[in-house]
Amino acid sequence: MNITENTTNIIIHKMPETWLRVYPAPMSDEESTCSVIVRCVVCQFGLTSFLILWTIIGVFVIQSFEGPHEREVSIRFEDEQNQLVIDLATELRQITPVSPKWKYAIEKRIEQERKLTVEAVGHGANIKPGQFWTLSGTFLFGVYVMTALGFGAPVPHTIWGRTSSLVYAILAVPTHIYLMVNASTCLVANVDRLVQSWKLILAKKRPNSKIENQFINENPDCCRNSESWKKSNKNFCQAITSCMSIFCFGYGIPMVIILYYILGVVGFGVLRSKNALDCAMFPLEFTTTGGLAQVESYIRVLYGVYVEGAMCILSCTLATIRRYSTKAITGLTDNYRLFTVDKCSKCSE
Repeated sequence: MNITENTTNIIIHKMPETWLRVYPAPMSDEESTCSVIVRCVVCQFGLTSFLILWTIIGVFVIQSFEGPHEREVSIRFEDEQNQLVIDLATELRQITPVSPKWKYAIEKRIEQERKLTVEAVGHGANIKPGQFWTLSGTFLFGVYVMTALGFGAPVPHTIWGRTSSLVYAILAVPTHIYLMVNASTCLVANVDRLVQSWKLILAKKRPNSKIENQFINENPDCCRNSESWKKSNKNFCQAITSCMSIFCFGYGIPMVIILYYILGVVGFGVLRSKNALDCAMFPLEFTTTGGLAQVESYIRVLYGVYVEGAMCILSCTLATIRRYSTKAITGLTDNYRLFTVDKCSKCSE
């Protein structure tokens, strides 16, 4: 702020958006080894490499605890079920069918079966055939934890499995969020720069557009000068513009979201011969109650990659909204007083 006796000039500088380098900066002279290591780690490529390595370690460690436990509990549950059947058959052979003890024996064994099933499920047994805690299932669990979704994900049942999951999440979740924020900001800014350069190139290639419009306006015999044509053309252009503004907001983010969902419907529903409802609600299949234990291993891995891609699109959407907030959004926030502006103490003096 420059203040004189007669005038007051306020100079406002817009802070440019910043993001992590994709690759580390070149090494400078007399740079310490610690500085080089920090630059190599704290860049988008370095954080991505760390996240991949940390996820691989977490998957193997968690699976080493949860996989054997799940198999052990399931085998013990089957053995106890078989023993209940044997005990029931032995007891019924010793009781006369007309005796009231017959009904009591059956009801008692049914209640024991119910309690056994509840206890086994609570300890991680899988009632239906299949397993959650294979390497592919643990990878999908790691993606759920890393993206902070956790929707319908299996829960570790061993102490060491839960501890390993917690240690994995402490580093994976903030690293993933920070990486997504920087990568989305970098992508949106570079796409904006690329689109602006294309607009300049196209503007230079159309120098005669103004001359053509002038000829059309000055020619009274041209059908485009009729009032009916102008009105219909205006309405048509407004409709097209409204549709395009919705689907092409932020260089087509809504269209990308729709196409990505259709890709999931086709890949995880149609190509696997699911019915229409299961195709539309395909994410529900990848939950513990939706049948995750029966899903093939490669499908679990592909769905984990699909979820990660969805998180990338979500972060790009938020970065686009933050970068291209329209006047309508700004006016809405002003009317409802949604935001608080930080006041500069030096400027107020």
